[in-house]
Amino acid sequence: MKTLDIEFLEKIPLFTGLTRDRLEQVRSIMTMRTIADGSSIIRENEQGHEMFILLDGVVEVSRTLLLKISGSGMDQRDKMLNKLTADDYAFFGEMGLFDEKSERSASVIAKTRCTVAVLERNSFFQLAESDKEIGYVILKNILRIISDRLDKTTKDVLKLTTALSLALER
Repeated sequence: MKTLDIEFLEKIPLFTGLTRDRLEQVRSIMTMRTIADGSSIIRENEQGHEMFILLDGVVEVSRTLLLKISGSGMDQRDKMLNKLTADDYAFFGEMGLFDEKSERSASVIAKTRCTVAVLERNSFFQLAESDKEIGYVILKNILRIISDRLDKTTKDVLKLTTALSLALER
């Protein structure tokens, strides 16, 4: 099992550019949590106020799809979007740091027993206020990561729209 040490934190893209001293400050405000196999870490549409760093285990990220079935019925199913492991230096739930009323955009389920580090909104912003460099670097990294994810999502939507248009033309 990986522990929440500075060497591990240095490899997480969220913390790129922070000195070891500043990483120690970030580490000091995180808490550890063990998640049982099959348990929900994040539930889609619920409000959240923290983000998670996966230290050990495997999680699956999914969203609910609403499908029309024969007749007039609808079927609701989960669609797996991504599988993350601790070897990916994965983190998730970062949007929960920013808006008290925002809802989680996906569910995250532990596929194995997992260990996560939890960064709470209030603790993060207290640290960011007391050390502006930490706040600046982490927020800049989050912005870059979210921008990359949005770009990928836009490309995926374009591919799906193109495929749907071609299918409808037949």
